[in-house]
Amino acid sequence: MSFNPDDFFSTTTVEDIVPKFPHLSELDYSIESLNDELVKVNYEITSPEYKDFLYSDIKDYYHFEVDTIV
Repeated sequence: MSFNPDDFFSTTTVEDIVPKFPHLSELDYSIESLNDELVKVNYEITSPEYKDFLYSDIKDYYHFEVDTIV
């Protein structure tokens, strides 16, 4: 069996991490920056189409990809 680097690639989305941080569901993202809130918990949004203050409900941001900050 040959090594396939794609076997180790996984995509994490906002939807995946919200259960770990329930306070994220309580904020209004038309006022608060979701990315700023994620940075506080060591994540950042990596999707290029993300824009701050676009939606108020976090569920509208669920499809955006995030990565951990190390």
